[in-house]
Amino acid sequence: MKERTKISQILNSLMADKKIRIAELARRVNLPQPTVHRIATGVCEHPHLSSLQPLADFFAINVSQLKGHEPIARLDQLTKVPFLTFEEVLEWPIRKSESSSIEFILTDAAVGPMGFALRLKDASMDPVFPKNTLLIADSEKMPKDRSYVIAKLTNHPEAIFRQLLVDAGDRYLKPLSPDFEHYKLTRMSNKDKILGVVIQAKRDCEV
Repeated sequence: MKERTKISQILNSLMADKKIRIAELARRVNLPQPTVHRIATGVCEHPHLSSLQPLADFFAINVSQLKGHEPIARLDQLTKVPFLTFEEVLEWPIRKSESSSIEFILTDAAVGPMGFALRLKDASMDPVFPKNTLLIADSEKMPKDRSYVIAKLTNHPEAIFRQLLVDAGDRYLKPLSPDFEHYKLTRMSNKDKILGVVIQAKRDCEV
């Protein structure tokens, strides 16, 4: 695993643990917001010590811990889940056997061994779940009426994120964005599948 990926994952885990977003973190450590964003998203390949030190100081750790060279005790209680794309989740949990090639993130959500993470790539669930929201889902959790779910429809090439509505035994998928009015409700057939129930949504990395 590259160092920049370690730093990105650790910084995001620390932000989740402290419930702070990038904009607020940048203000608190007196660093430019774009700089903190590049470090948190892994875009910056080799962050300068002058950028890492204020971040480490804020979270009361040292730079070596921020780089992943030393453990951080309070992060041990977090769960590691695979970070998948909406295409990759179609093969989950089959792809679990290839876990060594999958990127992982840490979460404080109560997720089971078949949990996974996705990054929302469209505005279909605005304004509750803006584009780029990080979704933590569990494929073993039983969905119920009004659950938020990752689903696969037979007439759609990849997985989608929607709210599940149950009425008299029929299941419907609903986007939240008013811009998706023409897709307001989709009735699920017996061949359509729910791949996971979303149990946590995180927007810590928004700019």
